[in-house]
Amino acid sequence: MLFEYECPEHGVFDKSYRIGQAPSVVCCPECDKSCTRHYGGAHFILKGGGWPSRSASLNREMTQRNRKAGQRMRGTWDGTQPKLVDQN
Repeated sequence: MLFEYECPEHGVFDKSYRIGQAPSVVCCPECDKSCTRHYGGAHFILKGGGWPSRSASLNREMTQRNRKAGQRMRGTWDGTQPKLVDQN
């Protein structure tokens, strides 16, 4: 995971550490001075379709809509089935 550190001379830079293993102070890669953690940016980003409850309610709503559409279409199915023909 990337962690941000801030050098007083060179600004913010990233270092990669395992979660829970990032030190609070590291050396700057350019000037070797001590740099502390920088907490200025977003530290996690939610990806995907949204919150779980929103996805569940959307799935439920779409299922109900599909069922209703299927019930409306059943009236048009009668008499449209293909006729089976003996092909011998």
